Amino acid sequence: MPVYKILEEMPQSELAGWGRYFNRRPYGWREDQRTAMLLQVAGYKGKPEDLFASLKQLKEGIPAEVKALPKGKFLEMMLEAKGGDDSKWVPPWINNK
Repeated sequence: MPVYKILEEMPQSELAGWGRYFNRRPYGWREDQRTAMLLQVAGYKGKPEDLFASLKQLKEGIPAEVKALPKGKFLEMMLEAKGGDDSKWVPPWINNK
């Protein structure tokens, strides 16, 4: 489907649904799975998710947007930054205490 048809005809709810689908099932995961099986037949002893990030994402069930968010020292520096609004932002994956 061309982009102009998507912009004119596809409802926003359907577009959002496709976004959620591709966060759970990353593009190309089937090809990665097939390649991992061929490598195992050829003698590879490791885990497929060690080779392909898409398979690791499927196995762990981690949405792509969570993996892309800052972590560690960078997140700590963002949370302690000065000069922004006064609201205290807490990432959704951190338990509020």
